[in-house]
Amino acid sequence: MVIVLGTIVLESEAEATRLTEALVARAARSRADAGNLDYAFSRGLEDGREIRLTEIWESEALLMAHLQIPDPAFNEVRASARITSAKVTAYDGANARVLMQR
Repeated sequence: MVIVLGTIVLESEAEATRLTEALVARAARSRADAGNLDYAFSRGLEDGREIRLTEIWESEALLMAHLQIPDPAFNEVRASARITSAKVTAYDGANARVLMQR
């Protein structure tokens, strides 16, 4: 299993709002990709300029295949986004345990 976590900080809350529709569409498309177990964008509670990315993939190979799928609409929005900082990191999630469940 591969876990991808990312933080993107945009120039303003308005800019984060402007990207929302494209992020929702990207998440919906990505959830349909082979090997995807979870894919979500969310807004920061403490800083409305912050977008969080969470992805879980069955394997590195399936994550890499996902990254090769063309998404011109998302790429266009991403290219125009006024990003202050961004970091996306992939982690090997070989050992998972439930910390809370209801």
